[in-house]
Amino acid sequence: MSFTIMHRGGEMEEGDELMIPRLLEELDGPRDDEHPDVSVCDDESAWSISAFQGGSLIFENLDSSEFAPRHIVNVPRSEMTRAMVLLARGRLDELELMNWEPGYQS
Repeated sequence: MSFTIMHRGGEMEEGDELMIPRLLEELDGPRDDEHPDVSVCDDESAWSISAFQGGSLIFENLDSSEFAPRHIVNVPRSEMTRAMVLLARGRLDELELMNWEPGYQS
């Protein structure tokens, strides 16, 4: 599986599962409304998970409007890590089992 990570500042690089906990540590920095998230994106399917400073996740397909975005709020860091690792491994079926709410967070 090939995936890309996006850092808080917008820099992108080829992903490695071992980088995910450090990627999420970037959310611990000062509040930044312009750069509030980090993300992991599957290069083949364009499924993406973004984690936000406020503790939410957004799960969406960046290449298709056929699939509506979904979100979860108040996500513990361990669950953020797990969700991003599942995406990095291409285990979409397991991601689908999480308690996603429709749309982007309000």
